[in-house]
Amino acid sequence: MMRIPKEHIENQGYDSRSYAFSKQQPYSVRADTPDGQKVIHIKDAVEVLEDGRVRLNMYAPNAKSVKVVSRKIQVDLVKGEDGYWEGCIAYDYPGFKNIDFYIDDALVINPMAPIGFGSNRVMNYVEVPDQEQDYLLMKDVPHGAVIQEFFKSKVTGKYESCYIYTPPGYQKEPDVKYPVLYLQHGGGENETCWIYQGKTNFVMDNLIAEGKAVPMIIVMNNGMTRKAGEEKMPMSFGGNMMGVFKDMLIEDCIPFIEANYRVKTDKWNRAIAGLSMGSLQAAEIIMTRYDLFSAAGLFTGYTYPVINGRKPGPQPYEAILNDAETFNREVKLFYRAIGAEEVSFPLIKEEDRFCAEKGINTVSSVFPGEHEWYVWRAASHEFFQLLFRW
Repeated sequence: MMRIPKEHIENQGYDSRSYAFSKQQPYSVRADTPDGQKVIHIKDAVEVLEDGRVRLNMYAPNAKSVKVVSRKIQVDLVKGEDGYWEGCIAYDYPGFKNIDFYIDDALVINPMAPIGFGSNRVMNYVEVPDQEQDYLLMKDVPHGAVIQEFFKSKVTGKYESCYIYTPPGYQKEPDVKYPVLYLQHGGGENETCWIYQGKTNFVMDNLIAEGKAVPMIIVMNNGMTRKAGEEKMPMSFGGNMMGVFKDMLIEDCIPFIEANYRVKTDKWNRAIAGLSMGSLQAAEIIMTRYDLFSAAGLFTGYTYPVINGRKPGPQPYEAILNDAETFNREVKLFYRAIGAEEVSFPLIKEEDRFCAEKGINTVSSVFPGEHEWYVWRAASHEFFQLLFRW
């Protein structure tokens, strides 16, 4: 059983979510019922308890059944006289947990639970704080800013959005320029996820305050962009497997950032990283455009795509890995990380062997967890500390 300090449960870093900085407050509403009008007390749908369990509820007075599915765990909620269905769920370990509420077998969004975006849809979730990841907490340190920018893309023919983290002091030091990291989300996510799921701004604030990371600007783009008029994102497992993203990043986003933010513009102060699909994007970009980037971080990712648990064959962009001397000279940090329970864990161990055989310098880490934010947060925390130390 987990023991979670109350001050962690109530920390604003965990409360911060995509629709509000502070969590929703319970309230009351008047509703018309067959018996007349009555007052309904609306309360939080998820509550983390100090023993690590999560108390759940859903107001559904006319439902026949309400259940919750999360991380392969199913809990059937029990109906009370007040119309609320309630129950508890216990996880094996802390972290960000997707929660699916079902009313009479129909998937619904619970309006009083935290709401985020993932798997190509809005979703409910809960944060179970982890004392080992206290770098996610909102602490009494100087804080950077998170800015949403919009820029017109020549590549896609439409406006694109990106989120930008600027470190503490950016506004007060007009003569200082910073290195920049382009950080990508996974498949089915968008540019908001590294802020609201990854807590990147809090992680960087804490690392900078502790002197453990070089102050940097972080740019988070939508990696699932497409050209105007296209219904599906073009994906191929050949040369341009991320569709138009690479061209949009290089031809549109980087020039926009360098024209509007105080960033160093040489390759030695520019890096690319991502999780899952974003790691595949980062891998191809570092291997084809190491003239533009000096470092890459691959979080639950490889130097190649995986189809049905297998590598689909050699990729053209991997040719640079046959020239270890050039790659090691041009790429100062090639970081790769994965969760120990990830289903494709054997593939990354095979890639460790492949890189060692080729003489490619890598930093490879394994963290507890599966294909989830628990791993990606830990990976980003380690990666940020290694960046721009050359």
